[in-house]
Amino acid sequence: MVSKVLILTCSTGEGHNSAARALETALRRENIACELADPVSFQSERAKNTIASLYNNTIRKAPSIFGLVYKLGDIYSASKLPSPVYWANSKYAQALQTYILEQKFDAVICTHLYGMEAMTAIRKDSDFPVPCYGVLTDYTCIPFIDETDLDEYFVPCEEAKKYLVSRGVAEEKVLVTGIPVDEVFASHIDKAVAREKLNIPQDKRVFLVMTGGIGCENMIGLCDELLESLKQDGQVYVLVGKNEKLKSKLDEKYSFNPCIQTVAFTREVALYMAASDVMISKPGGLSSTEAGVANIPLVHVHAIPGCETKNARFFSENGMSMAAHNAKEAVQYAQLLAYREKSADAMRAKQREFIPAHAARTIVQEVCHL
Repeated sequence: MVSKVLILTCSTGEGHNSAARALETALRRENIACELADPVSFQSERAKNTIASLYNNTIRKAPSIFGLVYKLGDIYSASKLPSPVYWANSKYAQALQTYILEQKFDAVICTHLYGMEAMTAIRKDSDFPVPCYGVLTDYTCIPFIDETDLDEYFVPCEEAKKYLVSRGVAEEKVLVTGIPVDEVFASHIDKAVAREKLNIPQDKRVFLVMTGGIGCENMIGLCDELLESLKQDGQVYVLVGKNEKLKSKLDEKYSFNPCIQTVAFTREVALYMAASDVMISKPGGLSSTEAGVANIPLVHVHAIPGCETKNARFFSENGMSMAAHNAKEAVQYAQLLAYREKSADAMRAKQREFIPAHAARTIVQEVCHL
């Protein structure tokens, strides 16, 4: 019987942490004790902070680098050699193993590659008795995932499962569960109620702009395009995440126009989705899944090369979003979805068809044998 679970996540973006918190909530709902930890902290707190800072600054200032990382991943996969990512995370594997055994965890769930790599190193070097699981948080397989060796993998779609199986993972070890998000996104709060709670006018067409947990700065041009195209009943809310610099820039630039409002990092994302008519977002795995579960018409733009371009392709090819090549096109798509109810309804139907709403619950049931 599983009674205590360790969840390994990492603050490289908010997505992995959001998935981890969704699993934590699902575990606690079943009265199962759990703990969230960043695996790199077992090397040092300094290393954890350095990696998070490096990743977040790269996302903001040089996102094209991630396309190169994908190419390197393919090279290492073809060579069958252990990657530098594996080597780096194996360095703290002994400390992590000791902690898991001393704290008597019955299972380990990883929502980030670093945890999966460290657990693979532990399993290679010892008869480790604690089962370990990997959760993919994008609609594709990330680089280096095929060099990990875990008990089971929980993936978002059949395509991801086929990839892992093609790379030698036993088919029975790969379960298509969807990506875990907070149950609140599936609550489908009435739009009028959500607007009343957020003090949003009931008679407006509301455009929600998501910039990611760290607030990517290339959304400024998008706001310009939105402002230029807004009709009299249009209102824009920009969720800037933790990027205070971006919030200040937008507040200063649009101080003359109340049609564009910024929102600092908030836990009320589901409420903003429920209150909005259409959402424009980078195609992050978690934010896209949250939108799909919340059932809000979605436009993808400004994809980071790699996972996000593949997320956008998966959603758009299956009718769950419209993928734009630039800000101008994104605004055109958003206007279409905001004012053509049939198009919006068709997209919502596809989201319900392809996106499991209760993935966290499914994963917990599998891990804990409920």
